[in-house]
Amino acid sequence: MELAGARADLDAFVRYCDTYPAMMDCRWFRGERGFVDGEPVKVDILDLRRIDRAHFEQSNRDPRIASAVLVDPGLAAAFTPDSLNAVDIPLTFINLGSAGTIPVAVRSDVLAAQLPNATYEQVDEADHFSFLPVCKPGATDFLKSVGDQNPICAENPAAAPTFTRN
Repeated sequence: MELAGARADLDAFVRYCDTYPAMMDCRWFRGERGFVDGEPVKVDILDLRRIDRAHFEQSNRDPRIASAVLVDPGLAAAFTPDSLNAVDIPLTFINLGSAGTIPVAVRSDVLAAQLPNATYEQVDEADHFSFLPVCKPGATDFLKSVGDQNPICAENPAAAPTFTRN
């Protein structure tokens, strides 16, 4: 989104993390835990209110980008309305998941509706981690052992995903 011209709003992102503290992106900043080679490591807390606002909110528009496909884009709830209005390239948003299962962190239907040249697609019976390769042996057990609740390694027994165009 930022390469297309959208700019993030730090205050909006802080509000999002205050409202949805259990979302994965917000949990990382709290420094709950980290792992290197399967071993826990100390992770410092990152206070979003103390980061460089100018750097966070700067324009990252790349004029070489002529269109974009955005699959479950991050910061979906934190872009400035004026920067969204200024995006002048075609964008296709794709959310992975059925209605009601898409994490608020990446839900893009409202975002796509705010942009002049955007379309929105949804892949039913998928989840945010469907784009990842198959997990290595033992990964599911490791994730369970550290209390990770995200379905990173879950296999969806349902039939092939279906697309919903909105």
